[in-house]
Order: sequence, then structure tokens, then C-alpha cells
Amino acid sequence: MRNDIVGLAQQYAQEKAQTAAKRIAIPAAFGVVAGVFFLVVVIALFAALFYWLTSLYGPITAALLVAAVALVLGLIALLPVVVRRRPAPPPPAPNPPQFASLLAQTAPSLALKRPLLSAFLLAVALGMMARGSSAGKK
Repeated sequence: MRNDIVGLAQQYAQEKAQTAAKRIAIPAAFGVVAGVFFLVVVIALFAALFYWLTSLYGPITAALLVAAVALVLGLIALLPVVVRRRPAPPPPAPNPPQFASLLAQTAPSLALKRPLLSAFLLAVALGMMARGSSAGKK
């Protein structure tokens, strides 16, 4: 009985995964094909620019101008990556973490039975509280 349930759950999960993979793979394949065609268009435009500039300035100067245009376009394409907004850091928690407060509550009862363990747990709780309350984190 249990193996049947596990088998049905596995089959259901496989079907869901296959449909999700198909839903992702088909647009990705079309995107790759479109990217290849756009790359061919850009190469053809650079070749046309080179041949047009060759008649005006000569082959060496034309090649340098085409390379400069490609460099400027590449830098413009990287500009959004370089100049993006950083998300604001989350505000510090007003209350200590739940684990630290639980340790602080149980420390007095442990102090009488096991003093080394209670000292260690208190140090852990203080460390967690200090880590969560620093305002100058980067």
C-alpha cells in the first residue's frame, strides 16, 4: 500500500516536472535562435560599417573605428549592471532572536546544575544578540 502511494506521488511529481521543463525549454529554444540571428545581424552591420569606412579612411583606420564603435556599444550594454541600485539593508530586529531569548530564560536553571554549559550557552546568546544589533553592517 505504501509503495503504491509513493509510486503515485513520484509519477505525479515527474509529470509536473516534465510539463514545467517543456514550458521553460520551448521559449528558451526560440530565444537562443533569435539571439543567433541578432548576432548575425550585428556582425553584418559591423562588416557594412567597415566597408563603408574603408572607402573613406582606409582599412586600418576603418578597423579601428569599427572596434571603437563596438567598444562603446559594449560599455553602454554593461552600464545597467554597473550602475544599479543596491537594495537597502534590512533594519535591525528590535527584539533579540527567539533562540537567544530562550537561552537567556533557561540559563538560570542550568547555572545551578551545569555551570560550564550555562556559561557556554550564555556566550552563544550574547554573541547572537551582538551580531543582530550592529547598525554599521555592510
